[in-house]
Amino acid sequence: KQWYQRRVRGLVENVEKDKPIVDIGTGNGHLLTLLAEEGFINLTGIDYAASSVSLARAVNSEFPHIQFLCQNVLEATGEAVQRHHVCVDKGTYDAISLSSSSATDRIAYKNQIHSRVNPEGGYFLLASVNWTVEELTNFYSDLFTVHQVLPCKQFTFGGVTGRDVSIVAFKPTVRQLAGS
Repeated sequence: KQWYQRRVRGLVENVEKDKPIVDIGTGNGHLLTLLAEEGFINLTGIDYAASSVSLARAVNSEFPHIQFLCQNVLEATGEAVQRHHVCVDKGTYDAISLSSSSATDRIAYKNQIHSRVNPEGGYFLLASVNWTVEELTNFYSDLFTVHQVLPCKQFTFGGVTGRDVSIVAFKPTVRQLAGS
C-alpha cells in the first residue's frame, strides 16, 4: 500500500475514474484493489500464471468490476490486446529482462505495451529495480516519450548515486508508417 500511496496516487489523481487501467503481471491484484478502493471502475489485471489469476479473483471477490485475465503479454493478439488509458508494470519488464530470450522478448514487450496504451492521453507507468531511468528512457525512446519520472529514495555507493527503484511514466508516440 505504501508503494501505491507514495508513487502511484499522484500520477492517477487526474485520471477519470472510468478510464481503463491495466495492471500487467498483476499477481494477486493488490494494486487494482487499491485503485478500486479509490473509486476506479474500469480495471483489468493480466498475468501469464493461471494460479495468480485465480488468487487475484479470490482475493478481490468484493470488487466484481475488476477483470482478471490469464494472458501472456508477449503472445497476445487481436481482441486480447485492448487499449487502456493507463498500463502499469511493477516488475514484468524486469522478469522478461532476466529470461534467456530477453533480447527479442524485451522488444516484443515494448511493442505489445505500445499497442495497449491509448495514444490519446494514455500512458505507461513502468517500475524497475533492474534498470536505471536513463536505460529505460533510452530503450523505450523509439515508441514513447517521458511524461514524468517519479521521485524515489536515492542512495550513494562507491561515489555513485542511484535509486531504490526507477519509475517512469511514458506517453506513447504515434508510429509513422513507412513511406508516410
